[in-house]
Amino acid sequence: MRLNRRNVLIGLGTIVAGGGAALGTGAFSSVEATRTVDVTTTGDAGGLVGLNITGALEGEDGDTIEFDLDNLNVDAVTRFEDAFTVTNNRENAGDEIDLTIEDGDGVVTTDNAGGEGTGMYFETDTIPDDLNNIAEDGGSVTFDIVFNLEGETTTDDADGAIPDEITITADDSS
Repeated sequence: MRLNRRNVLIGLGTIVAGGGAALGTGAFSSVEATRTVDVTTTGDAGGLVGLNITGALEGEDGDTIEFDLDNLNVDAVTRFEDAFTVTNNRENAGDEIDLTIEDGDGVVTTDNAGGEGTGMYFETDTIPDDLNNIAEDGGSVTFDIVFNLEGETTTDDADGAIPDEITITADDSS
């Protein structure tokens, strides 16, 4: 091979390209740095959306409302007034939340009583116009839990109308 300018440039280009391929792209695969992080959690009452359960209905862990269906009155309407309160603790103006309470079959929140044998539902009179909208900075809604077992002869008969679990969802409505 003759040594001329073109061959030298091709040779140097090959060396540079080969070196780049051998040494990689210059990207790195990991980095390690020491940082400190402080993480605190807050209970339901102090979170951005607070949930306070009255003492009489509070479960063993304090985060669950529990009912013994055997102790409910059949062929009657049993109401647990002011059972729990949902509070919007967000402080910015306009940080309203939309609240829904659902079981597996759909929304179980209502602003008036259901008909005979409607099972369990929730009532409130603290949201006059928009049942599910809670204002910012301490706006709250207190719910009654109502068991309508009219026409039922045993709690087993009403068991299908009473959900095993409910889900309370708060969505940003601002």
